[in-house]
Amino acid sequence: MWKPPDADFYTPRLPVSVVQLPSRYEAPAMRVLVEMTPCVVLLHNIGGPSDFVKVIAQGENAPRYMILVGHGTPKGIYFGRYGADPGCPEIDVSMLRDEHMPPESVRAHCNLPGCTVLSTCCLGGDDSMAQAFLAGGVTSYIGCRTYANTVANNIFVANFFFGVFSKKLSDRDAWHRAVAACDHTDINQMSYFHSDGREERF
Repeated sequence: MWKPPDADFYTPRLPVSVVQLPSRYEAPAMRVLVEMTPCVVLLHNIGGPSDFVKVIAQGENAPRYMILVGHGTPKGIYFGRYGADPGCPEIDVSMLRDEHMPPESVRAHCNLPGCTVLSTCCLGGDDSMAQAFLAGGVTSYIGCRTYANTVANNIFVANFFFGVFSKKLSDRDAWHRAVAACDHTDINQMSYFHSDGREERF
C-alpha cells in the first residue's frame, strides 16, 4: 500500500489519490478540499485509457483511498474520442466501447487491494461498475446511482473524510454520516458496497 512519509507525521495524514478523468476539471479543487481534512493527496491527470488502467492496477502500491472524478453514463466511465495524431503514437483505445470504459474493462484490469474507491462520476453507483472494482480487491466502493449534483458531491466527500479522520469512523459509518449531513436528494442515492459485494443504501 502506498504510504508516503506524511502518514507518519506528528499529525498523520491519510493517503488519498484523486483521479481526474478526461473532460473533468474540478479534481484540483477536490484535492484542496480533501487535503483540509487532513489527507495527503496524489493527483493523477489522466490523458488516455491506458493511463487510467495503470492507476487502477497498482497492486501493492495502491493508496488507502481513491477518488474518481469524471463523467459517467449507463455505458460506463466516459473518456471521449481519441484520434490519430501524425506527430504522436496512436493511443490504445482497445479497452473502450463507444468512447466509454465499461465495467468489464475495469474488471479485467483492476487490482487495488485494501483500497476504498469513491466515485463522484454520475451513475458511479451502478452495481456492475461496483462489482468490477470489488473484483480487484478493493475494501469497499462508494458511488451514486443517479446524476449527482457537483456541489453536493464535493460536500459529501469532505464530510466523508472528516468522519474517517476526525471522528475515527469506519468507512461504512463515515459514508452513512456524510449522506445524512448532506441532506440532498442526489446524495441520498449514494450506495456503499461492502467487500463481499453487498450493497447498502441510505
